[in-house]
Amino acid sequence: MKYFLGALIAVAVILFIINIVDLNRYVVRSVAVYDPKVKKRLKVCFVSDLHNYACTPKFFEDIKEYGPDVILCGGDTLTATKGRKQDRAYDFLKELSKIAPTFTALGNHEYRAMIYPEVYGSLYEEFLKRIDEYGIKLLSNGSFYFEENNIKVTGINIDRFYYKRFKVFKMEDDYIESLAGRIEDDKYNILLAHNPDYFEYYNSYGSDLILSGHVHGGLIRLPLLHGVAHPGIRFFPKYSGGVYDDKGKFVRYADSYVSSKNAVIRFIVSCGIGFHTLPLRLFDPGELIFITLDSKKE
Repeated sequence: MKYFLGALIAVAVILFIINIVDLNRYVVRSVAVYDPKVKKRLKVCFVSDLHNYACTPKFFEDIKEYGPDVILCGGDTLTATKGRKQDRAYDFLKELSKIAPTFTALGNHEYRAMIYPEVYGSLYEEFLKRIDEYGIKLLSNGSFYFEENNIKVTGINIDRFYYKRFKVFKMEDDYIESLAGRIEDDKYNILLAHNPDYFEYYNSYGSDLILSGHVHGGLIRLPLLHGVAHPGIRFFPKYSGGVYDDKGKFVRYADSYVSSKNAVIRFIVSCGIGFHTLPLRLFDPGELIFITLDSKKE
């Protein structure tokens, strides 16, 4: 029995050390997407779920080295906690805006701050003030069209109802259209939709590429099973992090690189950068995602 307990303690210590390391590191993922609707190459840096976490200088150096044409934030840059300072979140946004034109959607934390000012005070107003100061455009049920590239980016805010715990709820067939407007099929359409649970609805809407976050990689990631936990108190969520095809099937990262020459890439779910509530990221480091969009190559 003492050998068993000793082994158990040793495993626990090893896992604790791995978790500490993974809480303080990130990996770079590169994705190449080819589509004939794209008229000119666009290099996109996609980041999500900072949660007021402090990034190292190297994080920003890696983005600069990639040289993005645009930076897209998937939401939850803030952590909506009453009275909590958000200085690291604002420093993060400021640094991003110095590198390339930056656009942000709302995560459930920013959205919560927006609809419950009686709880969170002026948090959302301060957020709007800061992004305006930094020249960051908010895509809140709104779009921006990159005319030269023929790429339209739209950010949506699904209702708080769809973030309730324990289950994924049914959406009306026209719900996404009611938020984002009618899809323009002649353009390459990117949808920033924070919650990945509703991929089927985003896909049915007609999006060419969907970018989500929210699940933080599942906190613990296991081979084949992927993410273990969901913020909505569910286990083994279907979409916890990674690249998925147009059927919602996971496309394996190969040396942190995946290309649409080998798969129809429709959905990218960021494992995020930071954490909140539970300091847990076991086998689940933060992610910095670089997406190159270009015309279909012969």
